[in-house]
Amino acid sequence: MRINKYLALNLPTSRRKADLLIEESKVTINNLPAKPGMNVSDIDEIKVDGRKVSQIKEYEYYAFYKPKGYICSHVKQGKAPTIYDIVEYEYLKFGGRLDKDSEGLMLLSNDGEWLNTIFSSKNKFVKKYIVTVKEKINRSKKLRLSIYDKGEHLKINKLKVLNDFKYEVSLTSGKNHEIRRVFQFNKIKIKNLKRVQIGNYKIGKLSKGELFIIKPNE
Repeated sequence: MRINKYLALNLPTSRRKADLLIEESKVTINNLPAKPGMNVSDIDEIKVDGRKVSQIKEYEYYAFYKPKGYICSHVKQGKAPTIYDIVEYEYLKFGGRLDKDSEGLMLLSNDGEWLNTIFSSKNKFVKKYIVTVKEKINRSKKLRLSIYDKGEHLKINKLKVLNDFKYEVSLTSGKNHEIRRVFQFNKIKIKNLKRVQIGNYKIGKLSKGELFIIKPNE
């Protein structure tokens, strides 16, 4: 792995800023000055300003508005852009994966334990979505909100009609494509799916692609 990528994955910095640290001779590999483009591995001792990278730990917490068309991955998958094409900080992990065709609130942090607490199914944090459908809602039609699909139990905890084409959906689980699969079972075609809330964190006035600092105990 190239040294700038290693630093970007392990420190609160971007690859571009990591390159500047290297050029300013602030980075060493096994006590020797690092040079741009050098490769490193886990057995190497990397230091920045004399401090081991593994000992530099400052936690950061963000709310992020993922736009449609982006995938949630550190690794490119075909031609589709990833959220890290917007968020330059590759050291941030993400919680609450959204599929490529969905948009809305995500939480990003380098504090993996915090993310695991929020998104662990046993903690039952409520996640809210606005689902826009293609056809006018039939208010007299009763929907199945708890189903089994491919041996997996899927459940929408609460469904509220907002207008003729929009639902507010609440979940406490987070299974793959859960809302889309339940709606498909009920023969309802989704036009847009947007997550607006995770626990106490709301999308508020965030713009698409915006990264906003939050406090972990809000």
